[in-house]
Amino acid sequence: MVNASIKWTGRRQFLGVGEESGHSVVLDLPKGKGDDTGFRATELFLLGLAGCTGVDMVNILEKMRVDLSRCEVKIEGEQQDDYPKYFHTIRFKYILSGRDLDLKKAEKAVNLSMDKYCAISQTLKGRANFETEIEIV
Repeated sequence: MVNASIKWTGRRQFLGVGEESGHSVVLDLPKGKGDDTGFRATELFLLGLAGCTGVDMVNILEKMRVDLSRCEVKIEGEQQDDYPKYFHTIRFKYILSGRDLDLKKAEKAVNLSMDKYCAISQTLKGRANFETEIEIV
C-alpha cells in the first residue's frame, strides 16, 4: 500500500508528504488563482508517470547489460477541453545514451515498462492513449 497526504497551507497552496519517504512537495495554482509557489497537480501526475517509466528503463537496460549514461523522459499530456479535464493523450520522448544500446533494446525496455512494470501506466491503460518516441544519442 502507498500512502501520502496533502495539507492545506493557505489560499490554494498544499503541502504534499509521502508517508514512506517523508519527502514533501508544494502544490499551488498559477498567479491569479493561487500564488504560483509550487507544482500544479497535473504536472506532478505527469512527472510521476515519467519517473515510473524512467526508473523501469534504467533497471531493464542495466539487466540487458547496457552501460547507460543518459535516460531522460520528456512527457506531454493533452487534456479534454471540458470537465472533467482528464488526459486523453500522453506523449513520451525517451532520450537515451549508452554503450551497447540500440533501438531494439530501447523499444523492448519501453514496452516492458509501459505494459508490465509501471503501476501508473497500468492504472491509465484503456483510459489514455500513449505515444512514444525514442531518441538514441
